[in-house]
Order: sequence, then C-alpha cells, then structure tokens
Amino acid sequence: MSGAWDIASATSLTTGVAKTKINNGNNVTKPTQAVNLVETIPYVISSGAYTVAESIAITAEIESFSVDLLPKRMILPPIQSGLGTMMNITIPMLEAYECNTGLQQGATSQFIISGQAQIANTVAPLMGMALHYSTTPPNRPEHFYHKPDNEQNFTTATTTSGPGFTVNDGMWLEDLYVSVFTAVYTVSQSLAGYGEFSSNDFGNSLPLKVPMQPGAGALGNAGTQGILKLASYHNTHMPMKTSCKINTSFTNDVTQTGTCSFVMGVGYTQR
Repeated sequence: MSGAWDIASATSLTTGVAKTKINNGNNVTKPTQAVNLVETIPYVISSGAYTVAESIAITAEIESFSVDLLPKRMILPPIQSGLGTMMNITIPMLEAYECNTGLQQGATSQFIISGQAQIANTVAPLMGMALHYSTTPPNRPEHFYHKPDNEQNFTTATTTSGPGFTVNDGMWLEDLYVSVFTAVYTVSQSLAGYGEFSSNDFGNSLPLKVPMQPGAGALGNAGTQGILKLASYHNTHMPMKTSCKINTSFTNDVTQTGTCSFVMGVGYTQR
C-alpha cells in the first residue's frame, strides 16, 4: 500500500452564491497509480478582511464525468461573523469527509471540485481541497453526501423546521452534520442547540437528534460566537428506503436578538 495527497488549489468563490469551480477553474486529475479516493479535506478562509455581520458558510461539491460517482455535496465548517473591529476570527478545525471511491489504475480520471456560499460575502472567500489517494482498493462502502440547497433562519429559543431533501438509491444513513451560523451577532448571547433528522422513509423510528458545536458569547463590542469544529456524527447506520425524504429542524437553546441560520446534511452509503 502507498498513499498520496494532492491539492485542488484555493480559488475565489466570488462575493455571490453561485457555484464556482476551484483549482483555478481546472479539473483535478488523479495520479495514475491511485485506485482509491480515500477522503477529502476542504479548507476555507476569507481572501481579505472579514466583514462584520457576515459569516462564511460554504458547500463543497465533487463531480466527475470520468468516474462513476454521484455528486458529493458536503457542508463545511462555518466561520462565524462578529462585531466591531474584530481582533481575531476563529477558524474551525478541518473536517475530513470519507469517500472510498474506487478508481481505475492507469487511468487519468478527473474530478470537478466546486464551492458555493450559502450567503453572499462582501469579501470573497477562498476554498481549496486536499485529496487523499491510495494504491489499495477500497475495503469500505463508498460514502456519498447530500444536503438541502438553502439555509433556514431563526431567532427565538424554539424549534424551527428547515428545508428537506431527498436521498435516492441510498441504503444506510451514516453521517450527520449540523451547521449553524450568525448574521448580526449580539454581545453576551451564546449559540447552542440541536438538530433533528426525521423521515417516514427511515427503517425505524429511533431519534436522530444531535447538538451543534456551541459558540460562546463575548463581552464588549468586538465579540464573535467562534465555533471550533463542525458538529459531525458518524457510524449512525440508519436504514433508508430507496427514495428517502429527510426533514430537518433545529431547536435553539438561547434566544438570539439577531438572525441566525442553520443547514443540515448527511452522509450515506449504497450498500
């Protein structure tokens, strides 16, 4: 066995919400010896100064015309906005997304990797991605990722229904992701709560409720609800019907003066 790491270079996602191809607009070509895309690790940062009351919330997507895979649409850890002259911004820990995508040895297969902002930013964010390859074929089922297109706003300490989405041709729901981010942060208001995934198409009625990574409120007029890590949960192994409509909701523990948003996604396998 031999492993390798490659980079899809960081590229501006522009200031809007359109999907943008990274790696400077070029496809990523796999190493010819590689037979397994083991995992990916995206990374995001602002291309300049951070803007007050503008969090950075990004979706990453992997597609291919030369590899038989469904698009993988992954929620990335959010970078929280703040108030005043922000002395420091908390960049969350990097998140690895398991793939186990089988590749043909000797082929020069290509991936199309894109990023898309959930909300527009005054200063464009940059997104890059590390790709982990192996010369050993996958010994675990391939992982796919899906999420709704849009986020859902909330303020009050209650349960808010979010957008639903449909997973087709899945068998096991394995990974759960809850991303919560602030628009206008209010001093001394922490951010905490939990997301719930529900569906009549799950194989049983066991609950899927998982907490977000809390963000602590600060004093003064230069605070931020910095979040250290994306809330991600694995090895869920919930059975699904072939076509599974998943509903999402978020229960907020602390009433927010300013508007906040959440978006939730899943990882799944087909066998």
